[in-house]
Amino acid sequence: MLKAPKFWYKNKDTYLSNTLYPLSLIFRLGTKIRNIISIQKSANLPIICIGNIVVGGAGKTPVALKIGKMLKQGGYNPHFVSKGYGGFEKNNTLIQSWHSPKSVGDESLLLSEVSPTWIGLDRNESFKLAKNKGADCIIMDDGFQNPTLQKDYSIIVINSEQGFGNKRVMPSGPLRESITRGISRTNLVITIGEINEEVKSKIPNNIPIIKSEFKINNEQKIFKGKKITAFAGIAFPEKFFNSLRNQRAKVIKEITYPDHHIFEENDLLSLAEIANKNQSILVTTKKDYIRIPKSYRSLVNTLDGEIEFEDEKLIFEILTNVIENKINSSA
Repeated sequence: MLKAPKFWYKNKDTYLSNTLYPLSLIFRLGTKIRNIISIQKSANLPIICIGNIVVGGAGKTPVALKIGKMLKQGGYNPHFVSKGYGGFEKNNTLIQSWHSPKSVGDESLLLSEVSPTWIGLDRNESFKLAKNKGADCIIMDDGFQNPTLQKDYSIIVINSEQGFGNKRVMPSGPLRESITRGISRTNLVITIGEINEEVKSKIPNNIPIIKSEFKINNEQKIFKGKKITAFAGIAFPEKFFNSLRNQRAKVIKEITYPDHHIFEENDLLSLAEIANKNQSILVTTKKDYIRIPKSYRSLVNTLDGEIEFEDEKLIFEILTNVIENKINSSA
């Protein structure tokens, strides 16, 4: 897995972004052709899609986890469906306790801690399998850009620190599609943190916006004043490093790995040596933690937390209406 290029998140044009721009036009053309020729399949289940417009790092999975918890508490039986990015398993599979990040990816393992989770390349098949196992609704982590997948309600997640980068489509920038096209197909925007006016201006007035924050668990206050060697293999690691600083931790060293990096013994030995020299403690994200060999996890601390919506009652009401309307129309 590769790291996101730094020029994607510069506010001005760069030589690389300009050079790659013709390829972005080809990518956009290919996407347009795919959308024209693709046929959407019916799942006969309410499908809530959690997506984003940029490549990775916006916070889809934490939002999906929170929505899954809310629906379970509301009496529903949601199942998660994910592609299983980062894992080698391509067949449609229900995540079990013995699965590893190498086989099914890290995000699906996190989702499975909340509700049954299916992975596999054919997500339409996962929908059928989930229904047969008693799911009454689906929360799809990603898949917003896939025209073959049914979506009864689409949510776009925008992270305030990330925004839309240089606002160009891959590979010239981090966008999966143009901002205008992506926003036009969503039903709701969830922002993580306070987005700036420039980003907000891209969202039409008819699309509701619900603010949220990633809240750190209370016990994590122990990092305040501590010397920390922080490491992460996620798409936008700056969010994690800034979260530590917001907790008033003393981040001595920042170490980044490619997104979805599977940590090996040598990685942990090297990290432990760095932390020992700096007289600091090792801290990473929960997503990275599950990719660390179990025999080395005792060396590492995690920064845990979850998404909190500014108006949880509103989003729950919206989603329950979507689910009930779909169930009633299919009866």
